[in-house]
Amino acid sequence: MRNLRLYACALLLVVAATNSDAALSKEYADFPKGPAQHLLTEEERTQWKNIKSDDAAKAFIDLFWARRDPSPGTAANESRDLFDRLVQTADGNFREPAKKGSLTDRGKVFILMGGPTRILRSGSGPKSTIQTPAQMNTTGGMGTPSNSSSVQDYSPKELWTYEQAKVQYTLGQPIAEIAFIDQYGSGDYKMEKVNSTDNKSLFERIAKNAWITQPNLTEVPQYASAAPVALTASAPVALTTTAAVAPAKLTAFSSDTLRVAIDEARASKAASDALFLSYGEFITAEGEHFVPVQLYAPKSAGLTAGPGMTFFGSVVNEVGEQVAIYEEPATLVASNDDVFYAKSIALGPGKYTGVFGLAKDGKPVSVIAKPIVVQGLDKAAPGVSRLLLSGNVYPLSEAQLPTDPFAFGGLKVVPRSNQIFRQAEDLWYFVETRNPGIDPATTQPKISMKVTINGKTNEDKPVKIAGPAEVVQPIELKGVTGHWGVGQAIPLATIKPGTYTMTVKITDMTLDKSYEVSETFKVVQ
Repeated sequence: MRNLRLYACALLLVVAATNSDAALSKEYADFPKGPAQHLLTEEERTQWKNIKSDDAAKAFIDLFWARRDPSPGTAANESRDLFDRLVQTADGNFREPAKKGSLTDRGKVFILMGGPTRILRSGSGPKSTIQTPAQMNTTGGMGTPSNSSSVQDYSPKELWTYEQAKVQYTLGQPIAEIAFIDQYGSGDYKMEKVNSTDNKSLFERIAKNAWITQPNLTEVPQYASAAPVALTASAPVALTTTAAVAPAKLTAFSSDTLRVAIDEARASKAASDALFLSYGEFITAEGEHFVPVQLYAPKSAGLTAGPGMTFFGSVVNEVGEQVAIYEEPATLVASNDDVFYAKSIALGPGKYTGVFGLAKDGKPVSVIAKPIVVQGLDKAAPGVSRLLLSGNVYPLSEAQLPTDPFAFGGLKVVPRSNQIFRQAEDLWYFVETRNPGIDPATTQPKISMKVTINGKTNEDKPVKIAGPAEVVQPIELKGVTGHWGVGQAIPLATIKPGTYTMTVKITDMTLDKSYEVSETFKVVQ
């Protein structure tokens, strides 16, 4: 009777699975059974179980690849191209009886993690033609022969070793070892656990952090429909910025020189006197989250505006996992006597260390490391941005995308990343407000601001300047529904050289909600 009940349960499972598959055409039903299954996260596997129609399956698959696209603003998806090359290579190297190479255990590991640092083979019998694969790269190549060795044993075995120092993604441990054994010498290799390597956790980590570049994406971007609004303004300024959010790419740096510069800067965390970093956290009215970063070089750095530089950088999370690598040509833009380069990147909520630099002719000019904290924003919730201090605020003469760095509905704010201002200058402070309450009488937000400056002069004399809370007129940001800008300029002529902290209390009088934001700055002669 017990066996009969087990049989009945098994039969029900088969029928349920058959009915589920029957709801989908073969094109879509085969998706989680093919090579793409190796990239699915546990969350995505759970989501797929609820897919009941071809339309839902297509939407899932489109989003699946969009979340892994390192350049969503272009027609190409480099990650999918890399995946296709890895599948092709796996099919050619790891074929087993009645099974395509990309669907074998070795094929899974190769597609997910790239070629290992080293392979140790033992025993006799059929082996793959791969000699010693290199780390994952954009060409999907297998690399050059290295120190693979063999030890005689009864059952053919392969031990694949991945070393953190030689791969461009985070293993979560210095060395990961994955073993395969062909128990009966038939060419059918099965994966085994080795030492402390938890294969399941390792694969889930790689699937999330090495392949997914836009973890917060909930729908496939339609960039064509997000065309920027044409703006007209006086005093046009030529501006070069990244046109859309730039996600991490699944590539290494083009040279060890850049990688070493990043590693050294991250390890030392030494301040740079030639390069300074600003970042923010924003969300568009449509819900696209982005983090603008800006490298700022003062006049003393000796850099000039124009093309010919390379922007490069890396971001790691709080447990040391690398989540982003960047390297691209950079055109520096003039800001008064200084220069800057800004771009928007995709980072989910969390604590990170960002290391960014500028290079010329393949040689690093300067690199800076800085903590980056991303809170995560709700597009519908009221809130304010970080406080931006600037000496250069101007209207844009060209249309912008909602994710352009430090551009606010036709207004460009260049953060003074070194936070040093001269007495002869005006200090501009700016905050973006999201979804403030609207006063029915004026159909506008009713915002008050109170500014307090505390600090010490260079002679160590305390200074406190406290202004009254004043109602200010927010500026509606064009093309960004529900977003408003508030800010003013303070002449610094009467403030003695020293180090100060500006605190701005912003009160939404309609919602009876207040926020406080602050930044430190220096005044020099």
